[in-house]
Amino acid sequence: MNNRNMGLVRTICIYICIIVLSMFLAAVHSFASESTVYVAGNTDMYPIEYYDDKSGQFAGLMPQLYAVISEKTGYTFQYLEDSSPHAQARLAKNGQADIISAYLEEAIDEQYIKTPQFVSNITIDGRERRVCFAFSNIASEEIVSKVSAAFSEISAEQKLTFLSSYTREYGGVNRIHILFVYVLGGILSVVLLTATVLAIHFGRKRKAAQDDLMIHPQYGIGNDKYYIYCYDNLISDKSKSLYYLAYISFDEETFNRRYGGSETQTVQQYVAAFLNQKTGAAEYLALVNAGVFAFLYQSSNKPKAEERIKRIMDELDVYLSQFKSEYTNLFSAGVCALEENMDCDSESAFYNAKQGYLHAVGHKLNFSFSTQTLVAETHQNERLHHRITQAIKDGEFQLYLQYIVNRKGEIYGAEAVSRWQNPQEGLLPPSKYIELMNQTGAVTAHDYYIFSQVCKQLAKWEQDGLGHMFISCNFTRYSITAPDFSNHIKEIAERYAFLHSHLIIEVTEDSRSHNPKLLQENLQKCKALGFLIALDDIGSGYSSLSDLYHYPIDYVKVERDIVLNAMDSRGKMLLDGLIRLAHSMNITVLCEGVETEEHNKMVLSTDCDLIQGFYYSRALPLKEAKKFLKEHRQ
Repeated sequence: MNNRNMGLVRTICIYICIIVLSMFLAAVHSFASESTVYVAGNTDMYPIEYYDDKSGQFAGLMPQLYAVISEKTGYTFQYLEDSSPHAQARLAKNGQADIISAYLEEAIDEQYIKTPQFVSNITIDGRERRVCFAFSNIASEEIVSKVSAAFSEISAEQKLTFLSSYTREYGGVNRIHILFVYVLGGILSVVLLTATVLAIHFGRKRKAAQDDLMIHPQYGIGNDKYYIYCYDNLISDKSKSLYYLAYISFDEETFNRRYGGSETQTVQQYVAAFLNQKTGAAEYLALVNAGVFAFLYQSSNKPKAEERIKRIMDELDVYLSQFKSEYTNLFSAGVCALEENMDCDSESAFYNAKQGYLHAVGHKLNFSFSTQTLVAETHQNERLHHRITQAIKDGEFQLYLQYIVNRKGEIYGAEAVSRWQNPQEGLLPPSKYIELMNQTGAVTAHDYYIFSQVCKQLAKWEQDGLGHMFISCNFTRYSITAPDFSNHIKEIAERYAFLHSHLIIEVTEDSRSHNPKLLQENLQKCKALGFLIALDDIGSGYSSLSDLYHYPIDYVKVERDIVLNAMDSRGKMLLDGLIRLAHSMNITVLCEGVETEEHNKMVLSTDCDLIQGFYYSRALPLKEAKKFLKEHRQ
């Protein structure tokens, strides 16, 4: 080949190299620009973050954290060169940085930032201040999500370790320089490396897309998929005995209705940031549902696990109360010890922890551990819940009577109560099903059914020559405020022949809301039909003395606790006062809960009219009640 041809070949090769190299540099530039996060650093937040004049770069805790986040996300964190004292505020306002780093809370105008992340507390002039970093408005949702998730995975122990060695220089491998080393190795290596880089780049994007599905974009912590993944894949069978699952929540629906959705999100943001700081190495936090956090934490034994969750919930309460007093006692927790539930999957463990939470809420505790007994009761409640409506239709609820006596000990009447003869569960007391009926709305159907049985029994007593005795029949306020209540009981009562004044409609307590005006109207209609009205549990619960004024009351029943407390002088004064008040309004007084000879003597020393309690009679099924009455009369 002559020199001219050789020169032509050489020229062609050079052009090919230039084209390939240009394509490679374009790919590298694209990759580098997509993976670089620009940071506006704080020049004077020693030792969290500061500008080191000797090295000419930022140092402290934050650069160390960004190095870890870089490894987790693949992003390169590039501090902007502007190190003037007020650079952060200007860079945030101008939208020149993705992250505003290590600033004091409230030091940056909120309109220029989003998704603040708590880093650490620092004492300035004797005052403890919160140091945060936040994303600017130009930061993409992908950056916000991935960086927040990676930051949440850094344990408090790691942060303390970095803080103790903050003078270590901020380093990191510059991938572009490495790529150029390969370029110098030859065009073939460049082409291969370009393909490799692009493959990694797109592979990373695919993985990031999958990871993003497990990260809550707004709060920067895991979601329900993250919780399941951690439970199923990151907790081994050997280590399971060390883990406890905390179900931490609040009444999100009621809170949202009262304060609005934006404040609900704010509270969740606060709690997410707080719990994130309490999540250690090999522990996991997720926002599973609206207002529901799942916190998988470790403890060497149950007492320590109880101590830790108590401390966390107490600190959370104090933390939230500093924002608004309404946030006090807002959250509760239920805990499932995985050692006691080794066969549970993620769903079952979550269910068990929720039962502990519901128990805590019901008993006004800030936390409660789930137990096998508690879970078994919940399963039973769920079975009963599905069965209640049909059970009423099938007549599974039986009428029981507890007799009431006058001051001479003579049977004067009875209170009607129910028992559920469940084919699978056996005989169940009202405490097992009344609240379930309230939840399902079946309580009204139940009340009407028992009322019909009472009417039938009064008609039977009329035939047996016992027409002088009365029966009080319980109705919840929810039932009485049904628009057609008076018409319905009139229709039922007209099926039976008995004197209406021998049937007392007893207004019981329930936590469900009711319409006082409609309650008053329906009770007046019942009075017009000839029925008498009794107010149950006067002096406690939802009842108030104003009920004596608003409603047409004929009888009041003094609740058991007031009667028992009357065994001392101060309690006796209260009981005597209630009786005098009722009598001044021409209302008959019945004392409940009389169980012993001492109780009976105390009650008889007052001016009460009627007495009810185990000392005289227990609640009896109709057959036994008939026998008991016959023996008592003889």
